[in-house]
Amino acid sequence: MYNTMKVRMVSVTLGAAMLVAAGSAEAAELKIGYVDMKSAVENTADYQQGMARLQSLQDEKIKELRALKEKIDKAEKDLLGQSMAMSPDRLAQKQQELKEMSKDFQRRQQDAQEELGAEKNRLDVSVGAKFQKVISEYGAKGHYDMILPKPVFLYVNEKLDVTGDITKLLDGKK
Repeated sequence: MYNTMKVRMVSVTLGAAMLVAAGSAEAAELKIGYVDMKSAVENTADYQQGMARLQSLQDEKIKELRALKEKIDKAEKDLLGQSMAMSPDRLAQKQQELKEMSKDFQRRQQDAQEELGAEKNRLDVSVGAKFQKVISEYGAKGHYDMILPKPVFLYVNEKLDVTGDITKLLDGKK
């Protein structure tokens, strides 16, 4: 979140600098493009495959957690049905076992969230690094002075949009 705000602030500063430069004769020679970063990244095969893997992992974790939750619910139901017939020591033991099962469930739930978050972060870092490399190469080959993220401006002429080109390059298509 901090990095996103930092990028936006730098982008806004660059945008302001461009407006100041627009008054000069040099501004007519600037080659500027913009890219919808979210669209460019999310429409790549790598990102979509990564998200499919992430969804599969999430489904697997949900299935495991549901099974454990059902086991806990059954144990609670059994304990309630048998509590009157149990000795106080046996009742305390069963309650402790149930408490441990609940703790285990909470730990597994937290572990699953952390694992999913880490996988999403790895995907974002991987695709982000590739995105940065592609943008740099595209800008250099195309002799762009600037390629900015789309959200910086309130209005941008569509002819400056290079999102489709960047998505194709990210996918390795020429």
